[in-house]
Amino acid sequence: MKLVLVLAAALVTAAPGLALPLGDAERAAFRSELRAYLMEHPEVIREALDGAEKRRMARHANADLALIEANSSALFYAPDDWTGGAPDGDVTLVSFVDYRADGSDRALAAARDAAARDGRLRLVVKEAPSPGDEAAERAARFAMAVLRLAGPTAYEAAQARLFAAGATPEAATLDRISADLGMDPAEVRARMAGPDITAKLSETRALAEALDLGPAPAQVMKRTMVRGDVPAVALLRMVEAIRRKK
Repeated sequence: MKLVLVLAAALVTAAPGLALPLGDAERAAFRSELRAYLMEHPEVIREALDGAEKRRMARHANADLALIEANSSALFYAPDDWTGGAPDGDVTLVSFVDYRADGSDRALAAARDAAARDGRLRLVVKEAPSPGDEAAERAARFAMAVLRLAGPTAYEAAQARLFAAGATPEAATLDRISADLGMDPAEVRARMAGPDITAKLSETRALAEALDLGPAPAQVMKRTMVRGDVPAVALLRMVEAIRRKK
């Protein structure tokens, strides 16, 4: 109660439009006493700031939950995404990847590790190159073309090679990866330009913007959004927390 009264008094006396009916001398004396109290009890300020931060985080979390719910169909059940882990898992983890983004390789590896360690976790991967980054989009198109032409095993292999390719996966590099995967480079190049791939990239970009995700990497579950990369153990704890909420 003391904390509430002190902070309320500080707020009221700091705002001229909400001022207490005090004279100038009384107001000056009150502020002096308040300042002395806060100097003697700095924990009051810390507690107030901690409370404000918790309230801010709660508002942010609630906003995230509303965004996830509003976009759940496109997020969790798009038919042309790569899907792994438990097909009928009780929790779905969606990993947004960009082959040129720092941490995206770690984020995807953590998501795959979590799915391998949790027999009830379903994993979805979405290609999310940074808007305007031609090299990142080229890499995403390549991965999607491989998935459509050769299936999930080749797709995973292509992803590993794309992360290893470095900052700029040139056309020659992509041709070499295609050949190493036993695919016709010309066929892959043609498939990369397919209208379905263009539409899918636009759809994922719009989804990321609707969720206010920011750049990849990002991980999304029914009650959680992680902007950035976190280790598998953290993802698994989030999964268990979601299960406890059900």
